[in-house]
Amino acid sequence: MTSPTLESPRPRAEAARRPPGPPPRAAGALGRLRYGLNFLLDPFGFVGGRFQRYGDVYFVDAEGGAQPGLYVLRHPAHFEEVLVDKARSFDKGHSAFELLSELLGHGLLTTDDEVWRRQRRLVQPAFSKQRLEGYAAQMVAEADAEARRVRAGEPLDVSRAMMEMTLRIVCRTLFGYDSSGDAEPVRRSLAALQSSLTGVALALPLPSFLSPQARRMKRARAELDRIIYGLIDARRPREPHDDLLQRLVDAVDEDGSTLTREEVRDQLVTLFLAGHETTSNALTWTLHLLAEHPEEEARLFAELDEVLGGRLPTAADLPRLVYTDRVFTEAMRLYPPVYVVSRRAREDVQIGGWSIPRGSELALWIWHAHRDPRFWDEPWAFRPDRFAPGADAGRPRLAYAPFGAGARACIGKVFAQMEGVLSLATLSSRWRLRSTGAHVELSPRVTLSPRGGLRLVPERRGGPANE
Repeated sequence: MTSPTLESPRPRAEAARRPPGPPPRAAGALGRLRYGLNFLLDPFGFVGGRFQRYGDVYFVDAEGGAQPGLYVLRHPAHFEEVLVDKARSFDKGHSAFELLSELLGHGLLTTDDEVWRRQRRLVQPAFSKQRLEGYAAQMVAEADAEARRVRAGEPLDVSRAMMEMTLRIVCRTLFGYDSSGDAEPVRRSLAALQSSLTGVALALPLPSFLSPQARRMKRARAELDRIIYGLIDARRPREPHDDLLQRLVDAVDEDGSTLTREEVRDQLVTLFLAGHETTSNALTWTLHLLAEHPEEEARLFAELDEVLGGRLPTAADLPRLVYTDRVFTEAMRLYPPVYVVSRRAREDVQIGGWSIPRGSELALWIWHAHRDPRFWDEPWAFRPDRFAPGADAGRPRLAYAPFGAGARACIGKVFAQMEGVLSLATLSSRWRLRSTGAHVELSPRVTLSPRGGLRLVPERRGGPANE
């Protein structure tokens, strides 16, 4: 890579001028539907084609200015401005978060300002270094239980298995709760959330009494509320439980206030869903990539055999599971579970030399930054050693941003990375997963998953789960 390709985009001399972009879409339902269908068919290609044509920032004029415009970004320098340097100029009032709030309520993911800061203060202790180390044994135990369920030669829906495993992990570590009996209602709730945020559903919203998505969301919320309020009501203040749920029930903020039952519910639902689905997708894509790349798989197996010698991993093994960590990290570069980040300008602000008026919406395409040839040599290739020490020299910091950045970065980043590495080490010590040869399609909705799941064929490797 040559140095000019790594330079930040130059500020524009005429800051008030809008970035280039496509012509305004036709007004009314027909224009929105045409846009939604084009986006739904291939969102990555659709947006990528516009980046190729218009550059690192392009502007979408929604119906000739009838609605706030949309600024679409892909350069890491612009991500840094929005998420870190000028983060206070933006909020999560984006239309996508309004839909998320219908199911998640007003938790960490969907709130801003003092409401968000208060919630962050109350939740943060659950992700302290000491707490994280304590979670490791439970993570490994659930991954080991999943490994014991696998049967050699029987095609395994890896996507579903990882979803159920990570749900059990987040529920046991944070809520002290066995979620085994609730996996199906949670799966239905996630499906309802995903379908409500498709291109067509967003482009052509129907009144709630006509919308099948709205009815599914209502049923999903009722199912989740049954589970979550049951957990809350089963706890009493100052009971001898040492988990996040009990701390939220007992929490007293700096001003002496406590969380209402609804506020506790919103935090739990956010962590319940967002806390497991992203990691399950990351693990699913990791196992898919290993099945397609035998050389990298062999290196992973060699490290696991050397470090673990057939035993289960522990938190103390993490510093030595170097290549395992790189494999999981590289998988999230190629298939970031959160592939686009949304914000809304709460005031007039400049990004990359362009003036962004108050009320404008922004879409930060993590996917395209992760696959930009200016920052990654052969960006479509699976190369875990991209994350070896020193390999990132000259690379912009946010060329890799699967967890976001700044104060609003994912609170569970370290939790998810540790869970991913320990789960991968546990599963891969026991099983080799072979591709069926079927074509794997992307399903980019709220998060990035394989369309229709991912089926792989297990072959026995050994280890304590199979003795």
